[in-house]
Amino acid sequence: MRGKKLGRLLGGLTAVALALGLTAPAALAGGGHTGKTPPDVPGFDGKTIKLGVITPESGPASGIGRPLTNGNRVYWESKNAKGGVGGKYPVELSIEDSQYRVENALQGYDKIKGDVVAFQQVLGTQIVKSVLTRLKAEKGFGGPASLEGLWVKEKNLMPVGTPYQALSANGLDWYLKNGGKGKKICAMAQDDEYGAAGLDGATQASKTLKVKIDKTVRFATTSDVSAQVGELADANCQAVVLVALFNDTSSIVTKMIGRNFSPQILGLAPTWLSGFAANADFGSFLQQNYVWLGFGPAWGDESVPGMAKMIADVRQYSPGQEPDTYFPFGYSQAWAMDQILEKAVKNGDLSKAGITKASNQVGTLKFDGLVGDFKYGKSGTDRNPPRVTTIAKPAPGQPNGLQIIELNITSDAAKKVKFQR
Repeated sequence: MRGKKLGRLLGGLTAVALALGLTAPAALAGGGHTGKTPPDVPGFDGKTIKLGVITPESGPASGIGRPLTNGNRVYWESKNAKGGVGGKYPVELSIEDSQYRVENALQGYDKIKGDVVAFQQVLGTQIVKSVLTRLKAEKGFGGPASLEGLWVKEKNLMPVGTPYQALSANGLDWYLKNGGKGKKICAMAQDDEYGAAGLDGATQASKTLKVKIDKTVRFATTSDVSAQVGELADANCQAVVLVALFNDTSSIVTKMIGRNFSPQILGLAPTWLSGFAANADFGSFLQQNYVWLGFGPAWGDESVPGMAKMIADVRQYSPGQEPDTYFPFGYSQAWAMDQILEKAVKNGDLSKAGITKASNQVGTLKFDGLVGDFKYGKSGTDRNPPRVTTIAKPAPGQPNGLQIIELNITSDAAKKVKFQR
């Protein structure tokens, strides 16, 4: 879809938005503005707004990148059908496949950076960290498809959702309140920035909750994890905070089964893939021993206005999209960028500096319950992310293969998590 306009121009947004029952930020999105017309800038030719996407469409993380990017696409197709940003500027996505490799991501960034006003999505903690160096130097703006707490106060980034640190803290608190008190708690994490973020949350929460993380092991992604699983089994760990991608989850649980090692697994959101619940080799093990730490309502729960909006757009613009935990995040990312671009258009400034300025004027990004609202404030230092976590267990036949146990809980431990730059 690179270089292809997403959708056709239509009017009547206000009536459509009211019919869908959207709240103020969504209902106003796409409405006409009385502000001055934005001048042409790189990525905006007076007619179309171009946004960049750096994502793994192939490689080990493509199972995350593809549905997440489709969430970006579906949101903008719906928006463009109503006229686009400000009711008259459709959005076009320029997509580069990172293959989840830093070097590929940087090459893709350099290739399109002069042709976009901002980056809708940059996926992967380590990749975001590398791209951020260039965004800062060039005063650019982009949305991290990563829940790393380091992004919270970065003025050049547009974080969305509950950070990994808060997910870990809420998960640990939930476990202690549900039979985990006095149990031996351990952690297993990727040996990278993502792993460090999840461990940071568990460490901060352990101090608040006055418990000990008895043993921590790290591993290189897609490597043999036999030794690390063996260490945890030999240590008699009864619970494991797991910070991994879904492709490593399957390897890890297979090794656990082989060792007859059955701890309670507290898995951060990226550890899960929808098909795991019904997997013939390890699905029953996960049903007994795994809980998912993510956020948001169940797929298709149209009692939540934000989910109802998303599902209506999926039906119209991507009817083949299966329930997926990563799609709503991509959709929410585009919704966040829309709110910021609406403000930039109203200001008459779609330059890099103008978009960053607009991000400091939107106040709180709101998503009608699809993800937690995110306070942006007047500067990066004012930002305060949502701290909510949804706890779910594997359940074959359910959307995403998950059955929600607790929806949007916020523990005192999560409230006390500090986010550093």
